[in-house]
Amino acid sequence: MKSSILRQIVFSWRKAVFLPSLTGNNLVRVLSTPLSRGAGVRLLLLLLTSPPTFAQREVQYAQYLANPLAINPAATGMRENFHFNAVLRRQFIVGLQGLPITQSFAMDGAVGRNKNIGLGVQGLNDRVSLNTALFATFSYIHQISETQKISIGALGGINVLPNRSPIGFGAGVNKVLPSAGVGVFYEDEMIFGGVSMPEIIKQEAGYNSGSALLNYQRPLFIQAGLKMNATEDVEFVPSVLITKPQNGRVRADLNALATLMRKVGAGVSVRFGTTTYWQGLLQYNASKNIQLGYTYSSRRVEDFWGSANPLPGSGKGIHEIVVTLQPNPKTP
Repeated sequence: MKSSILRQIVFSWRKAVFLPSLTGNNLVRVLSTPLSRGAGVRLLLLLLTSPPTFAQREVQYAQYLANPLAINPAATGMRENFHFNAVLRRQFIVGLQGLPITQSFAMDGAVGRNKNIGLGVQGLNDRVSLNTALFATFSYIHQISETQKISIGALGGINVLPNRSPIGFGAGVNKVLPSAGVGVFYEDEMIFGGVSMPEIIKQEAGYNSGSALLNYQRPLFIQAGLKMNATEDVEFVPSVLITKPQNGRVRADLNALATLMRKVGAGVSVRFGTTTYWQGLLQYNASKNIQLGYTYSSRRVEDFWGSANPLPGSGKGIHEIVVTLQPNPKTP
């Protein structure tokens, strides 16, 4: 009886918006397949009864190995030459079609006579949490010595929420929310690291008084790493990232990246904490201007309601394609 009622409700919402790529007939088709009917019913019940609080920009924070600006605006311009980084993120599950994708990009570089001003911009189209965002970053870079420099950076931007709820239930949002962050970054020939809070504003927004579509978590990041030459042709970069969400437990990422002859790179990252998972990273310098990368994460890091839940795709792997463009790369 309950299943019949739920199916009638689903059909009455054929035109509702849900995770943009699971709209209308796609949602009905997902709920109708034997492999996903149970997950779909649980998803619908959760959407109707649970107050969702999405971890804001968690998907972008997880990309910091390919895009250091994702967690620290003070990294803007530290590489001096212009960088453009684009990421396409997708989840593939057999028997479940129409899963959402996420796109993000970042570009930055240093300007000024002494290359002491860093300018950057980042964009995010997250079709999981229905969030579109655009951020500008700025940094002042102080050259301590020929090999040492430190920067202070700031971030400002907006998060745009959709004008209707994921399932057409409740009032629309259609809000533009401000975003701001700060950070410090240090680098020399062997050591790099920083402290940052890429979101310092505390606010929430939802479709009604009982739900929050966007929840600013305001995490604190502490990063440290080494740049070493394992051999003449192999560069090895181990690092650690400590993260303290405002309302969560401390978690740690242990990272290691090796590059062979400045051509091929491979790395691994393991996170310990509330969500334990690992990432594998491959990089290939197709030319002096273009780098291609692939990242596999063992599970989806964003947590829709701040705890484990049976949403379709939870606990499954994520694939990312990364393209980096450097029009004016430094010569070694």
